[in-house]
Amino acid sequence: MGYGQFLEIFNSVCLEHIQRGRARAFAFVFYDMTHGVVREALKKDYGFQRLHDRTAKDVTLFYLHANAVSSHWQNFNLKFMEALGIEDQAQTPCMVFFHVTGENIENVSIYAIDERSTDPVLMVAELEQYVDEAINKLNAEGNLSALTSIGKSLASFGSLIRLAEFLLKLKGAA
Repeated sequence: MGYGQFLEIFNSVCLEHIQRGRARAFAFVFYDMTHGVVREALKKDYGFQRLHDRTAKDVTLFYLHANAVSSHWQNFNLKFMEALGIEDQAQTPCMVFFHVTGENIENVSIYAIDERSTDPVLMVAELEQYVDEAINKLNAEGNLSALTSIGKSLASFGSLIRLAEFLLKLKGAA
């Protein structure tokens, strides 16, 4: 999968999740997709499934596997970090949570993943902790769109517009 194909899938999933109220934020796991403990943790022991179950309707979690980007994983990670505006603050492996507001990425939280652990089960537990912290932050912010049904509709429409603007910005980084 090339960067352009990824952006199309990313766009589709984000739009659907915002429209259907399936996510209040987004997250991406940046890592060496060809080997290492993070790859093993996501691949084995139901790592990604456990994280997906934990994020529920709060966070849409993205990660790519080795077959998706083959030998270009380093370039992909750098391009997507640049699109998110975190290339100077984050290093792989990491987990990044963010909101999209207009053309801006806001409320970015970067969690460095400790590769010293060789146990995929412990790695998944670390990632689950990061997800829990991000969801706790979301809950502390509240969900203003639930105040009224009109407010909810307007918030969803506004989110779609902001997401579209963000995706155009990403496409420009391709």
